[in-house]
Amino acid sequence: MTTGSAAANTVLSVGRRQVEDRILALLEHAPALVVVEGELGIGKTHLVHRIRTSAMSLRRRMVTGRCTPGCGPLQPMLEAVLDSPELIPLRGDPVLGALVPSLPELADRLPPSLPPLPDPRADLARRLRALRVLFSASGPVVLLLDDVHHADPGTRAFLQYVARRPPGNLAMMLTYRPHENAPGLAHLATPGFPVEHTLLEPLDDADTTALAARLRRRGPLPAGMCARLTLTEGIPLAITALARDTRAGTPGESPDLPAALRDAYLEPLRQQSRDLRCVVHAAAVCDDGASEAELRTLSGLNEAAVSAALTSALTAGILRELRPNRFGCHRELARQAVHGTTPVSARRRLHRTAATLWPDDPVRVAHHLFHAGDHDRWRAHSEHSAEAAVKAGDWSTAVQLLRDVLRRAELTTEDRVELAMTLSRAAFDGLDTEQIVVTVRELLTEVPLPDAVRGELRNNLGILLLSQAGDHDTGYRELERAAGELEHSNPTLALKVMSSLAIPYTGRRHISTHRAWLDRVETGLLDSARRPDPLTAETIHVNKLTTLMSTGSPQAWDASEFLIEDTDDPGLARQRLRGCLNLTDCASWLGRYTAARDYLARGHLWSRQLGAAYLTEQLHVASVLLDWLRGSRTHVRDNAETLIARYATLPSVESECRLVAGALAFEHGDTATAFAHLTDISAAHPGTPAAPPISATAAALLAHHYYRRGAKTTAMRHLDAALGVITDTGMWVWAGDILPVAAELLPCAGRTEELRQLLDTATADLEDIDAPAASAGLALAQAMTDDLTQRPATIVLGAYDQALVRFTELPRPHWLAATHVLRDRYTHNVLHQDTDDLATAAGIYGTLGATPAYRRCQDLLTSRTPRKRGRPGYGSDLSPREAEVAALAGDGHTNAQIAHCLGLSIRTVEQHVARALRKTGATSRRDLLHSPWMTTSHP
Repeated sequence: MTTGSAAANTVLSVGRRQVEDRILALLEHAPALVVVEGELGIGKTHLVHRIRTSAMSLRRRMVTGRCTPGCGPLQPMLEAVLDSPELIPLRGDPVLGALVPSLPELADRLPPSLPPLPDPRADLARRLRALRVLFSASGPVVLLLDDVHHADPGTRAFLQYVARRPPGNLAMMLTYRPHENAPGLAHLATPGFPVEHTLLEPLDDADTTALAARLRRRGPLPAGMCARLTLTEGIPLAITALARDTRAGTPGESPDLPAALRDAYLEPLRQQSRDLRCVVHAAAVCDDGASEAELRTLSGLNEAAVSAALTSALTAGILRELRPNRFGCHRELARQAVHGTTPVSARRRLHRTAATLWPDDPVRVAHHLFHAGDHDRWRAHSEHSAEAAVKAGDWSTAVQLLRDVLRRAELTTEDRVELAMTLSRAAFDGLDTEQIVVTVRELLTEVPLPDAVRGELRNNLGILLLSQAGDHDTGYRELERAAGELEHSNPTLALKVMSSLAIPYTGRRHISTHRAWLDRVETGLLDSARRPDPLTAETIHVNKLTTLMSTGSPQAWDASEFLIEDTDDPGLARQRLRGCLNLTDCASWLGRYTAARDYLARGHLWSRQLGAAYLTEQLHVASVLLDWLRGSRTHVRDNAETLIARYATLPSVESECRLVAGALAFEHGDTATAFAHLTDISAAHPGTPAAPPISATAAALLAHHYYRRGAKTTAMRHLDAALGVITDTGMWVWAGDILPVAAELLPCAGRTEELRQLLDTATADLEDIDAPAASAGLALAQAMTDDLTQRPATIVLGAYDQALVRFTELPRPHWLAATHVLRDRYTHNVLHQDTDDLATAAGIYGTLGATPAYRRCQDLLTSRTPRKRGRPGYGSDLSPREAEVAALAGDGHTNAQIAHCLGLSIRTVEQHVARALRKTGATSRRDLLHSPWMTTSHP
């Protein structure tokens, strides 16, 4: 069993160390006062115990007291003295006799008792003076007084008294809850008497998880526990109670809360008026809070009574304003505690009334009908409202309503299957798919179903796994199984499934596999018996168009014109919105940014017509990705970070935003954030939720930056993963950001021949393909390879110029700047000519906000001595840069260290070292120090 002290140590060692150290540092020097503010359960009492234990090293006498509700005059101070009788000196000041009536147990240690004074105020003043003398009489003392918000008037008067006349040997630490009778001593600070106010904040997510794991001591936290911890809102009392609760399942209302936690949250309510309790019970039935007018309706109190009770509840911190004119319990678990202890009849009455307050919010009405116990009305309302929501295109509302019915209602197998089918269809536009995926999987596993039903359910499951959950391999396999189950039971629907299997973004199959599925679709459409209805035909058409566009087929542009045609049919409109979204992504990766922007704009028009939540949100993601690719930087990183937080439950969607945020973090020099965003979505990460082009590009970014940091093995692992995506899928149209990285890294690993084969394959595959982004990346990779293999200058410069033209046409400003840097390196180091490439690159980087790259360019420009263009080469002598690199290499520096020191790439350093070894005839790096060039070439 864990003792109280051990529990305190456990809690305070997580997320409170800095607070503790700061308090101890102040208490070490008397006189001083630390006032610690914190809400119920935040850990104030634990902090007092921890400080008491840690402060033993200060060689100060520790005196601890605690204020409790209804405590008598000076009771906390007197009990503190009783617990520390050693405070009383053997020959004390006679005024200490004023304490004898209150401390008869210590009469033998105190001076003779003093008779009480006739004036109560004078008598209290004398006792205050006596206590001050008592605390002043011994050596250094630290007074720890907990829960001062419960202090009686006498104790408050004593604190004011000693704060105005602080004994030179006394340091104090007081704790209190906000809203409740704050001690108000901060204004009494003086140069010789520091007063520090400390606010204890809730723990963050990481500290919450760490504390729960330490308390359980049973290995990794189970998934259910992690879900429960979100309810604690970082409050240590709640974390401790839930972590130690061994009951299975997730907490619901108060009966599922641990008793200690429930009682702690109810304690502030017990001493309040009936009206206040009535208003709080009314607020507790409203998850999202209630206005003052709604609280009047729910509580049945008049306006004046509600206003007074609400003011008192806010002052006491029992309620808080969740947002303007919406009031609720100060914490969710406190709401559950109040709600769960409301008598059943009263709770149902409150919910029944609440169901009438928001008739335009079907989800909220359903919630209150269910908790009112009117389950027949709840189910009828939910199903009717979901049907209306589907007709209106409000898929998110339909998903919420149907999910709850499927989870809570007593349904026949037939009803459950029908409802699950409806729900899985609606989920394509919802933003909460986890429960739906679980439910559909349970039905497929446990319930005997006809092939047609099973195939459609499996198709819907596969689409959800692919497009939202990010489980690409499982999702693709579910679609393959669905196609087989529907082949004979529903051949038309089978064609739609096959058209989904034809999209290269699904799974990680080779393009030939996707084209084979598309051929089967084309063949099936020729069969009049399998001719689809208009909506299914539109879906197949959008999928076919997505396949054509994603592969860079020139046919796609003419075939996409139907997306702009108006229609009043919500089903057709939704498919055209989906088509605009798909083509925005496809055109973005191809490098057709103007077309992508046009598709995005048309998608927003469809979105305003439909209001489809999931697809509408996806348009925002597509916009951020497009802005990054085309070089727009205004608020792009901030927007990406916002979307990451919003889509934490949709890994596939979130990964696109992580790619953008991570890439821009690298540009801004924030490498820690960049690695955090990109590592989990890299193709090198097992089970990455990212779509193939996202995971491959993330891996290439990581490879480039790991290589620059000297982590070659890790860099090659990410590069090989990125190249694996491209070669496995055959989708060279996605290789625009990958090929230049391969051209930089593969030769350094002795894989130059592999690079040549790679570029030959890319050249062949991109021929007659409309993919300007990949063609630009290929042009740069070819120029870098020509440079490396020392081809004639006209060829190398021509290749770099070709890459510049292509990146300018796109435009891709970041890669354009990188090409200028590489061209400058070639002309400066090999041709010994200066151009304006480096200055141009610096200007582009400055416009992009890529500060580290901009500074590297500026530093390099500053370090150079101006020279005329076409200056002759150095022949067999070392150039100044080669000499500089050789000197550092001979002195034992690694290539990575030299690159960092001189602002060069590691590859450039390797080239300089190789030339220095060749020109000097040195057989090793260390021999460079003793070569004749030291006196002839080294500046």
